[in-house]
This record gives sequence, structure tokens and C-alpha cells, in this order.
Amino acid sequence: MGKSCQRFIGIILMFVVLANMHGTMIAGKCWIVEYNLQLKFRRMDKKEQLEHLHRKMIDEIQDYAIILMDTDGTILTWNKGAETIKGYKADEIIGQNFNIFYLPKDRQEGLPGKLLEMAVKEGRAKHVGRRVRKDGTIFWGSILITAIHDEDNNVVGFTKLTRELRDNEIE
Repeated sequence: MGKSCQRFIGIILMFVVLANMHGTMIAGKCWIVEYNLQLKFRRMDKKEQLEHLHRKMIDEIQDYAIILMDTDGTILTWNKGAETIKGYKADEIIGQNFNIFYLPKDRQEGLPGKLLEMAVKEGRAKHVGRRVRKDGTIFWGSILITAIHDEDNNVVGFTKLTRELRDNEIE
């Protein structure tokens, strides 16, 4: 089965069963399913299409953890890169505070809070340091926290990008 058909397997199986009950050929059913989903996408207005594509873009990036947080550092969204780098599935981590990724010593010294404060004051905060995965292993990561502002320039949340560093990238 081609890659374009694999993501529709549950729907395709339903069509295959119906097609067999009516004695019709099952070839081309993947095209029909894919066509129906493309038709749904085409029925969205341009703004909805852009928002959908933007969300998919962020979700599918694998080399960077991209996290949306509220003003207290509570995790609101999670992408594939975050799962790969940090080891948590979205349903395990959404609602937790991002300080979970920091070493106990860094948490005791208030590093996560200081990074949020810096992002509020300067618009962003950069840091390179050791981080903790779900399984307890330590890795070197480069992070960028960016403050998100409303129309009145009030901070309403943060984005946090994390990239795992290789040994030759650690300064």
C-alpha cells in the first residue's frame, strides 16, 4: 500500500468491506478517500487552510521541540520533535510545568523562572544547558523562549524551542 494510503487505513478498510458486500471492485478506494479529505480541505476558506497548514507544520517538525506555554510555564501544546527529544507523549506532558525538563539544581536556583522573566523583559531568553528526559537521562540542549504578546503588548504566553546538541556543538 502506498504512503498516501497508509494514513487512511481505518477508513479504507470500511470502504473495502462495503465494496466486497456489493461485489464491486476495491481498486481505487484509497483515491476516493484521499479525494474526499482534499475536498474538505478545499472547502475551508484561505484563513482556515493557512491555520491548518501552520499547525501541521509545527506538529510535524522532528528536530526541534516546539512548545506553547501559558504565562506560568504550563505546557499547552507539544509537537513530534518534543516527543522525540524529551520522551513524553503529548497526553503525558500537557498541563505540566516546563520546569520538569531542568535538573533539580537548576530548579532550586530558579533557572526556569529566571528564563521566563528574561523573556518578558527582553522578548526572548536563550540558554544552553543540561536537560532531563522522561527516562531520567541527561542531554545538552539549546533553548529559546519567546514571549507572546496580545494587542495591548501584555505577555499572554511563551513559545519554547529546544534543540538537542551533539557533543561537537557544546560550547
